[in-house]
Amino acid sequence: MVIKLLDSNTINQIAAGEVIERPSSIVKELVENAIDANSRNISIKIKDGGKEFIEIEDDGCGMSKEDLALSIKRHATSKLEKNNIEKINTLGFRGEALPSIGSVSRIRIISKVISDNGYQITVDYGKEKKIRQSPCNQGTIVTVENLFLKLPARYKFLKSARSELGAILNLLKKLAISNPEVSFKIEVDGKQYLSWVRGESSKESLFENRIIDIFGIDFLNNMTTLNHASSDVTIQGYIGLPAYNRTNSNSQYIIVNNRVITDRRLSGAIRSAYKDRLAKGRFPIFIIKITIPTYAVDVNVHPAKSEVRFANDRQVTSILISAINKSLAKSNSKSLNLSSTLKNVNTIHEKYQSSVYQTQGEMAIQADKTTYNELVKNSRNTNDISEINDKNILINSNQNNNYPLGFARAQIFKNYILAQNQNGMIIVDQHAAHERIVYEKMKLSFHNNEIERQTLLIPYIHNLSQIDKEKILSVDSDLLSFGIEIEDFGNEIIIRAIPTLIIGANLKDLINDILDCINDDFLLKNFDDRLNLILSRIACYGSIRSGRQLNIDEMNALLREIEVTPDSGQCNHGRPSHIYLSQEEIEKLFERT
Repeated sequence: MVIKLLDSNTINQIAAGEVIERPSSIVKELVENAIDANSRNISIKIKDGGKEFIEIEDDGCGMSKEDLALSIKRHATSKLEKNNIEKINTLGFRGEALPSIGSVSRIRIISKVISDNGYQITVDYGKEKKIRQSPCNQGTIVTVENLFLKLPARYKFLKSARSELGAILNLLKKLAISNPEVSFKIEVDGKQYLSWVRGESSKESLFENRIIDIFGIDFLNNMTTLNHASSDVTIQGYIGLPAYNRTNSNSQYIIVNNRVITDRRLSGAIRSAYKDRLAKGRFPIFIIKITIPTYAVDVNVHPAKSEVRFANDRQVTSILISAINKSLAKSNSKSLNLSSTLKNVNTIHEKYQSSVYQTQGEMAIQADKTTYNELVKNSRNTNDISEINDKNILINSNQNNNYPLGFARAQIFKNYILAQNQNGMIIVDQHAAHERIVYEKMKLSFHNNEIERQTLLIPYIHNLSQIDKEKILSVDSDLLSFGIEIEDFGNEIIIRAIPTLIIGANLKDLINDILDCINDDFLLKNFDDRLNLILSRIACYGSIRSGRQLNIDEMNALLREIEVTPDSGQCNHGRPSHIYLSQEEIEKLFERT
């Protein structure tokens, strides 16, 4: 075989295979170019999902006649200062997009700088046409037609117009979120489709307003702010309250230096920060902006520029997890909010005034109070609420104290507490709420080496298969740390002691439940993760069961404990423990407002 040089058009088509996968890839490259050109208004027109027609118009700095001629050459760029690949301050920098697009479609570029005439250049599947004058406003208009039409092997892999449009809109959503100072107008098949206008606000307000424009006010109300600033890394944004989650990771946005990226390691770290706050198989929602010096991040990892590498990956991950934990702790009160139309029962809403809370998630209750640590020390038998709580917090429901969860009014279906505060109504799942209370108490007791055990007067003997017996005995030291003392007893195991907090629990079901969570993945987890998983199972058996009738004092006692318990908005399995409906929303339901 003879080695030969490829012609420039073939080289561009090969490069296009990496850069231009589908119409959304073209929109990404062209909109990023417009943003790099300091545009403040970008118009996007799409026909047939971008397969037939794409037009991007901006009001940026534009290109001179000479720059326009160079723009369609490979590796020609204005974005690298002194060819310094270590210092990239723009979204684009590779100089591949326009020649790649020109090799697989018909592209026309019209551009004008402020002090010159406008000029136009056209490239039709690699064939360049002469530059000529063309009247236009300052900025650039790029039109792309008939993508892959002369490349049937590529064209057949394009999806339906609706699917391709969906990919474009998802891409534009990311670019709009990461660049809130830019206005976007989107036209689809000749009709105005979307408009995200910049407005006049501070940088923080622009970001917040853009999120509202794209996702709606309910979305923002279900988030809590994220803020961290240091000399090395700045982290800002919004993270979803734990009970406000999704079945997939589609609602997760990580922005690094104004570039939306995909990073499995960062996403995994964020998810781990939620730990036992999130139900299995559920994903947190977040929009997180990370600002880091350009020398500390490498964006030249992938042709699509969707991935980055950090010089100190562990530092960034550690700071991010710490910031999320602090933010979740500060937003300790979280109620599932029923919207006025009751169409979306998964909407969480922070209705309470921030002044009601202290850091670390403790409530700043102005009347008599018992702190969370004191509650743990006073706890004995968890199934008897009247013994859990100091008499000082069994406040008469007629007193006018500003408790966030208000006071109990009734119990329905022997499981749900109806409470009223100054602003609305709260419905509490007594089992879910108490399960989290027991769980957090056991965790705190464990870390303080204060788990109290009670030796059983009559030891419990449990019959197991040989395999199950070996499984349970493989974690006997873990169980002993949690207050469960077990021994090998021939063909059975014997339980001699259990935590005081779960006296009266069904030990047969508890052992079977613990067995269910012991698998190969469990044994590979670190101690803290094993601790949380097993304690979560144990806490379920130490909590108030559904169907137990409570009196008013017991219900109010439970409400007070919820208010001082970390992460009390959801049970150990991630289900909401209480929901909220404001007076205004109730009155809307009855058409009184």
